[in-house]
Amino acid sequence: MKKSKKIYGVMVLILFISIIATGCGNTTQITQSQEGLEEIIVTDLAGREVILKGPIEKAVINWSGSGGAFMTMAALLGEDVADYIAGWGNSLPQYRYDMYEQYLEAVPGLADIVDIGNVDSDDFNTEKVIQLNPDVVILTLQVKEQAEESALPALEAAGIPIVFIDYHAQTIVNHTKTTALLGKIFNQEERANEIIDFYTTKMNEVNNRLSKTDKEKPSVYIEVGINGPEEYGNSYGDSFMWGALAKESRGRSIGAGIINTSEPINPEYLLRENPDYIIMTGSYWPANPSSLRLGFLSTEEGSQDFLKSFTKRSGWETLKAVQNKNVYAIHHGLGREMYDCAATEFFAKVFYPQEFADIDPMATLQEYYDRFLPFELSGVWMMQLK
Repeated sequence: MKKSKKIYGVMVLILFISIIATGCGNTTQITQSQEGLEEIIVTDLAGREVILKGPIEKAVINWSGSGGAFMTMAALLGEDVADYIAGWGNSLPQYRYDMYEQYLEAVPGLADIVDIGNVDSDDFNTEKVIQLNPDVVILTLQVKEQAEESALPALEAAGIPIVFIDYHAQTIVNHTKTTALLGKIFNQEERANEIIDFYTTKMNEVNNRLSKTDKEKPSVYIEVGINGPEEYGNSYGDSFMWGALAKESRGRSIGAGIINTSEPINPEYLLRENPDYIIMTGSYWPANPSSLRLGFLSTEEGSQDFLKSFTKRSGWETLKAVQNKNVYAIHHGLGREMYDCAATEFFAKVFYPQEFADIDPMATLQEYYDRFLPFELSGVWMMQLK
């Protein structure tokens, strides 16, 4: 159970009365005790030193669907995670509906979290955040510039500290720094170290094996399957999200050099590049019935049919990846998190099947859920077109 700051206040009042009664006291000590809080000094992923007043009991977070603080907080805090979230951007229920519904079974309190919007979609409700009076606001590094122009000045004026995290760069350094930061914020440093050890052990094994191959880097086209076969979804360069993960797995995104972060690719360019592999990402997007469905609310047969429909696009029958059945799918929520070591294994195994023949990415994901998350894993999360 969490410590209540109200309890600290009562204890402080008793101490204060006792000091007055004895006629001896230190004004500075009394002031510090009256707050009943400890200073937590952290350095965030923007390199900013931030002073927090702990213990941290209420946070506001963004990008709950993936890439934000939610999944790591769940790993750190378990079934109590909802108690620590005063408000969030609703990307988990909106864009990861299957995950949200599954997680509600273990943590019903998620349904009571206040929706405060998202900085990057210009619906971030600063006034509501101030009313919630959280101990900290945790934003992703990718919205820092927008936050500085909109929400940050008002929040800082209200005495609400902001820290920035980063899972989007898909680097071991930023993943581990972010997790260590969250561990310190929520007084779960030992647990954070366990998560970091799991992640780095898996990543080091991948990197060790990749370092021993001198094979030519394969080319890959990566697309978010949210729009269905009818419209091309976002693809990636090589320094952001799936493109960065492909690079980490010793592959070459055909979007490198023409895409900075993420945007749809020109279909004619794709056909000219003729990549060795195609990797689609799926989730559960109810507003897009033809989107690639993966995750908790999916079946192998159904997901295979969805994936196959993308290969019927105009000109795709000429692509060697389609001809060789080198078409794969992975859940869009498996990137930008500490369990994306499983996604890295998946990419590496796709690119170098012989070197990673004994590696089971799905088993890695299952192990992470079993060891760290309060949720049960089921459904289809990664596959190859049959």
